Amino acid sequence: MPDAQTRSVPWRPAALVVTALLAAAFAAWVSAILPSLPPLPGRLQADPATGLASSLADLTARLASLATLGALLAATIAPGERAFRWAARAGQVWFWAALVLTAANPAFVTGVPLGYALTPASWWTFVTSVPSGLAWLISALVALGAVLIAYGSRARAATSSWLVVGVVSWAFVAVTGNVSVGRDHDWATDAAIIGTLTLGPIAISAAASLLAPGTGRLRAHTRLVLALIAVAAASQVVVAWQELAGVSPFATAYGLPVIGSFAVLALLAVSALARRFSPEWDASGARAASVVLRDVVLVVAYAALQTAAQHLPPPRFFVPQTIQENYLGYEMNVPVTLARLLGPGRPNLLWIVLAVAAVAVYVAATRRARRLGTPWPIWRTVSWLLGWGLMVYLATSGFWEYSTVVFSWHMFVHMTVNMLVPVLCVLGAPMALVAAASPERPAGEPPSLGQLASDWADYPPFQLLTAPPLLWLGYVGSLFAVYYTPAFSWLMRYHWAHQLMLLAFMVTGYGFFNLLIGPERSSWQMPHLVKLALLISIMPFHAIFAVGILSSQSLFGEEFYQSIDIAWVGNLMADQNIAGQITWILGEVPIVLVIIALAAQWFRQDRVDSSRFDLAQDSGEEDALGAYNDMLRQLAERDAEDARRRANEIGLRP
Repeated sequence: MPDAQTRSVPWRPAALVVTALLAAAFAAWVSAILPSLPPLPGRLQADPATGLASSLADLTARLASLATLGALLAATIAPGERAFRWAARAGQVWFWAALVLTAANPAFVTGVPLGYALTPASWWTFVTSVPSGLAWLISALVALGAVLIAYGSRARAATSSWLVVGVVSWAFVAVTGNVSVGRDHDWATDAAIIGTLTLGPIAISAAASLLAPGTGRLRAHTRLVLALIAVAAASQVVVAWQELAGVSPFATAYGLPVIGSFAVLALLAVSALARRFSPEWDASGARAASVVLRDVVLVVAYAALQTAAQHLPPPRFFVPQTIQENYLGYEMNVPVTLARLLGPGRPNLLWIVLAVAAVAVYVAATRRARRLGTPWPIWRTVSWLLGWGLMVYLATSGFWEYSTVVFSWHMFVHMTVNMLVPVLCVLGAPMALVAAASPERPAGEPPSLGQLASDWADYPPFQLLTAPPLLWLGYVGSLFAVYYTPAFSWLMRYHWAHQLMLLAFMVTGYGFFNLLIGPERSSWQMPHLVKLALLISIMPFHAIFAVGILSSQSLFGEEFYQSIDIAWVGNLMADQNIAGQITWILGEVPIVLVIIALAAQWFRQDRVDSSRFDLAQDSGEEDALGAYNDMLRQLAERDAEDARRRANEIGLRP
C-alpha cells in the first residue's frame, strides 16, 4: 500500500534539481573567491582545485546523507521497497563523497595539493592527524552501513537505530570544522552539536515526507519543526557569535553564510507556522508531499550555506590565541579554591542542554503514562531527577571548569559520571517509562517509541552489544583503554573529544549497572546471585586502576598537561597521587548503592515468589513443588511395586 501511495506523489524534480544546481554553483563560487581573501597567518592557502574538490564533495555528502537518512526514516514509518532503493542509491553517493573528503578536506585545511593527500602513504597520515579527515572517514563508514542495511535488512530496528548513528556522524563533521578553533570554541563546539541534533531530525523528516506522505506525516513534521527550530536558531547564534569575534557579518565574506543560515531558519519557521494555521495542516498523500517540498528546498539551501561556512575563514581565525585558548577555549589562570570549586563555573553547554531535555521528556512521559492509566512510582522520578541534577551541578560548577586542567578534579568528575550518575539514572527506568507512555499503534500506522524500543531490545545486534561479557568488558576495559594509552592525551586536546569521552563513560556505566539493577525488560535475565558476583568482580579492577594511578612513575596525559602549562597546579605527580586517591574513594560509594538496590530487588523478588507459592497452595492449584513431590512419591511407589514383584518371582523358584 505505501508503495502505491508514493508512486502517485508529484516529485517536482525540476525544483529539486534547480535547487541542487544552485547550491553547487554557490559552493563553486565560494571556492573561486578564496584566493582573493586575506591569507591566514601561519597557514598555507590551498590551491583552487583542492578547494573546489573539497567544497563540491562536502555539499554532495551532506545532500546524499540527507536523502539516505530520510529514506531510512520513510522505511521505518511506512516500510516499502521504494524507500529502501532510495536509501541504497543515496547511500552509495554519500559513501564515495565522504571517502573523497577524507583526503580533500585535510588537504584544504593544511593547504597542500589534493594529489599529495591521495597517495597511499600520505592518506592515512592526513586522516589520523587532521580531525576533519577522521570525521569524514566515520561518515563514510556510516554511509556504508546504511547501504548494507538498505540491501540486506528489512528490520525496523535496523533502520531506526541507524538514523541515530547517522545524525551522530553529522555531529562529528560539524565539531571538527571552524568551530573548534579560537577563544570560546568550547561553547561554539557544543552549540554545533546541539544544532546538529536539532536541525538534523528536521531535515531528515522533510526528506522522509516526500517518500512517505501518509496521513498525519505532514502534521508530525510540522510539530517537529516548531518544537526544534528555536533550539537550532539559538545554537546558530552561539556559533556565529564565536566565529565572527565581534566583526559585523556585513563586513566579511564569512558573514554571507551566517546571514543566509538565519534567513533559512526563519523561512522554515514561517513555513511550519503557515501550515499549522491553514488547510495544509490536514494535507496528506500527494498534496502533503507537494507542500513539504518547500522545506526540502530550504534544507538544501541550508546545506549549501553550511558548506560555505566550513570553507570560508571566519574572523576568529585572525585573532591571536594563547596555548590554553587553543586547547580549552579559555584561560585558567586562577588557582582552585573551595568556593570556586563548589560555586558557579564555566558552564558546559552540551551537558546542560542534554540534562534539561532528559528531565523535560521524562516528566512529560510520566504525565502521559498516568493519563493512559499506568501509575508511575514517584521514587523512580526522584532517582532520575537526582541523576541529571547531579550532572547539571557538575556541568555548571567549578568542578567541570577545573576538571579540564587539573587531573585530580578530572578524575572526580569522570568517576562520578561513570558510576554515580548512571546508577541513579538506571533506577529511573527510562525505557520502561517509554513503553508505559507509548501504547502500541495499529498495523499500518507509524510505530510508537515504545514499539521501536521493543524492536531494539529484540534486535540480535543490540542483544549482542548488551551481552553481559561485553558490558562487563566495556565498563572495566574503557578506563584502562583510555587512561593507560596515548588516547587520553589526544582526547584532552579537543573539546569535542573530551565531551565524547565523558559521554562514553556515562553510556558504559549505564549499560553495566542496568544489567545489574535495571528494572526493565532485558534479553539477558540472570539470577540475583550472578548479578552480585558480577558486581564484586569489578571491584578488584577498580582497585588496580586506582593503585596504578597512585604508583605510576610517569604522568597520565603528560603531553597535554605540560602543553597548557598551568603554573598554579604545581607538582603534577603530587596531583596525580591525589587523583588516584579520589578514584579509589569514589569507586566505593556507587557500589554500595548498587548493593543496596540489588538486595532490595532480591528481597522483593523473593516476596513475590513466596506470595505466588502461597496463593497457589491456598487455591489448590498444582505448583512446581507439589508436582515435584508427586513425582517423587510415584517413583517411590513404582520402585516398591517392582521390589515386591521381584521378591515374589524369587519366592516362586524351585
